[in-house]
Amino acid sequence: MSRVSAIVCSILVVSALAMGGCGEGTAAKEYFMLDVAREAEPVPARSDATVEVRRFSINTAYASRNLVYRLGDFQYEPDYYRQFMISPAMMITEVTRHWLAGAGLFKQVLPPGTPAVPTYTLQGIVTALYGDFTDKAAPTAVVRIRFFLVRHVESTDTVLFSQSYRTAGPLPDRTGPALIEAFSKDMVEILTGLEADLAKFLAANPN
Repeated sequence: MSRVSAIVCSILVVSALAMGGCGEGTAAKEYFMLDVAREAEPVPARSDATVEVRRFSINTAYASRNLVYRLGDFQYEPDYYRQFMISPAMMITEVTRHWLAGAGLFKQVLPPGTPAVPTYTLQGIVTALYGDFTDKAAPTAVVRIRFFLVRHVESTDTVLFSQSYRTAGPLPDRTGPALIEAFSKDMVEILTGLEADLAKFLAANPN
């Protein structure tokens, strides 16, 4: 089994209370990274096709590094003291790229900007990324992503595969580490589903 846990980096942020250094105060901030890995060992490439994983886009409401909490039907709150270490869009893109590199679906999994012309590009939109605390007795970590597999032929982009994945993993408590660990488990579930669906698509649509 893979280890899926939150990596927490806590630092002490010191800010001046008045210009000129008349006083100082402290506020603790916590920074987090997702920790996502495939359960299985890396698989040898089963295809000559290559894929470029482009940086995903993300709903503006979740684009900042602040963790976001849903408190009611129309009420959301950013947490300025608990943040992702890097932008969530970039982090989820990297997690997806590393996952596919071990899945053996493609000969190569390329980052954006490489000179090689890929067979496909994989694009994604993160449409939800928040802790849902509307039900106080059963909080959840919600992740929703839509993926697109695109082929570029003669100046034309064609979407060959499109699928949305949504998870709502349970939270044992409302702490930052618990939420990040739940997000990590959500990503394992989503990427496991993506890998299986892409395998079926590629088997039915060989190059």
